[in-house]
Amino acid sequence: MIPIFGLIYFGRIKNIIKKIFHLNKKFPKVLDVGGGFGLFSANFKRNFPKSEVHLLDILSNEIMNLIQKILAKKLRLNLKYHYEIDIQVKIPFKEKTFDLIFALDILEHINNPEVVLMELIRILKDDGYIFISVPTESKLLQFFRNLYNKIKPIEVNPHWNGMIKSQKEFQDCLMEKKIKILWKKLYPFSFLPKIFSYDIFYLIKKDLS
Repeated sequence: MIPIFGLIYFGRIKNIIKKIFHLNKKFPKVLDVGGGFGLFSANFKRNFPKSEVHLLDILSNEIMNLIQKILAKKLRLNLKYHYEIDIQVKIPFKEKTFDLIFALDILEHINNPEVVLMELIRILKDDGYIFISVPTESKLLQFFRNLYNKIKPIEVNPHWNGMIKSQKEFQDCLMEKKIKILWKKLYPFSFLPKIFSYDIFYLIKKDLS
């Protein structure tokens, strides 16, 4: 909807997939939490065709069935959709199921990210990875969004509208869990102060010590 944010969004997909490639590891089973219509899942599957990619979202069956048919027909991609599932309730997967889990700009929209984090850690294999992105929601970002909204009103889901109120609170919550933060990066400008960034990326794994 907003051109500059569209460029940031697709650039983010490219950056994330590039980082995963650098891990130089196979990922037989992958989960995209809150993956919406499957834009990221489709891009990941095209780059990692041997991975079994699952997409979980709260959207309705009717919408997801339509998108699934389009992707299967146009792109010849077989993504495994899980419909109408609230990730704040127990996720319907066994312990240590996935090699790689994505939660991209989703945890800031829910009421209790702490519950979801514990579930993601539960279904992650001991040698697996979780890739998380959350918005910085900086004053500069809010300013440009509000400015654009005066020119062309848009509907945007509120960030940090639940129990956790900011990216800093989220990181504090993350640090309390039994995990290791392997990598953290500001996006798109890692060389500038956080106020100029849209997202913060985290690559984490279980702390088995």
